[in-house]
Amino acid sequence: MKITLFKTNLFFKDKNILINLILSFGIFLFTLIFLYFKIEPQVKPVALKYTIYFGISMIGPWYYVFFVPLIGIISILINFITAYLIFLKIKILSYFLAISATLIQILLLISAILIYLLNK
Repeated sequence: MKITLFKTNLFFKDKNILINLILSFGIFLFTLIFLYFKIEPQVKPVALKYTIYFGISMIGPWYYVFFVPLIGIISILINFITAYLIFLKIKILSYFLAISATLIQILLLISAILIYLLNK
């Protein structure tokens, strides 16, 4: 029954939505894999945030870096579920939600790279 829902649904046939969904999940997976292979489990805390005024302003256990992909998957789910629910009513708003999910993933990937470089 669920498979026929995806086949007959106009939301998943839309090219803009499908491209943004694939890009969002691809960038999410890349961020998760990047952090998994670059941040090693360790006893000492890692730097999580850096400001130009105070230097390192937030530290925590090594597994706190995985909150970045967690925020990413939550934003993907919220944006695409909302876009799915309003697709037939306000199509342009669902496009904006899909594009914003992809942009959020790009910003989170940049954040993950900067966290890695900060702890290198």
